[in-house]
Amino acid sequence: MAREIIFPSSPPPALAGGSLMILAAGFGTRLRPLTEHLPKALVPVAGQPLLGLWLERLRPLKPAALLVNGHYRVEQLEAFLATSAAGFREVRLLREAPILDTGGGLRRAMAFARGRFLATVNVDVVSDLSPALALDRYRREKALVTMILHDHPRYNQVEVDDGGRITAFGLSRPRPGRRLLAYTGIQVCSPRLFRLLQRCPEPVFPLVPFYQRLLDSGRRDLLARVMDGDENYYWRDVGTPGDLEALENDLAARPELARRLGFPARGQV
Repeated sequence: MAREIIFPSSPPPALAGGSLMILAAGFGTRLRPLTEHLPKALVPVAGQPLLGLWLERLRPLKPAALLVNGHYRVEQLEAFLATSAAGFREVRLLREAPILDTGGGLRRAMAFARGRFLATVNVDVVSDLSPALALDRYRREKALVTMILHDHPRYNQVEVDDGGRITAFGLSRPRPGRRLLAYTGIQVCSPRLFRLLQRCPEPVFPLVPFYQRLLDSGRRDLLARVMDGDENYYWRDVGTPGDLEALENDLAARPELARRLGFPARGQV
């Protein structure tokens, strides 16, 4: 099920004070057979690669640096970025050999980040949500991490309290006084997180269990920017061929979504 929401009238602030990362190193196993000869990031939807949609959405935010990690068929990613990443001040492809998983990949990327934060997006999410939406809370409360969350029953596994603090990951039922929400694949991370990631002895590790260990240690600075029902946005995880088909059906039924999601205007290449 897709959630559709209209952006507020005033645009979110630009991200010139920090860096952006597109997480694109996965094998795309759930997208087979589409990923037998393509990296997940270059799987097309309505003729446009997933990575290209994010580049269009992120370019106006003017980050100090754009980082993209890659592993599977990384040469194709490199060729695509060489022709499609114009307009960013600095672009760096981070080759992973071996693949580092989400935690190891983020730790490596933070070593190359510039500015006061690193925002990350998952390449297999298609949305008009901006990482800038998390910045106000990130700055105001000096968060270690601010994740954009929303209510999406298929994916609700992140527990938050009434104050919007993240209290647990991977739950199927919330504890009293709390609720479960879904991670949109978009977050803003503090440079302080890099120092904590460096303490992890494993070279390859997933991020969510690492976050859970931080919560278990008593940290209360993993925060949520919760998308409420009166905000308007579009979001869809496209991790399977069926999800891609559903997105294309949405585009056919709602032509105005193309502009919002980063598709080029009709007639442009």
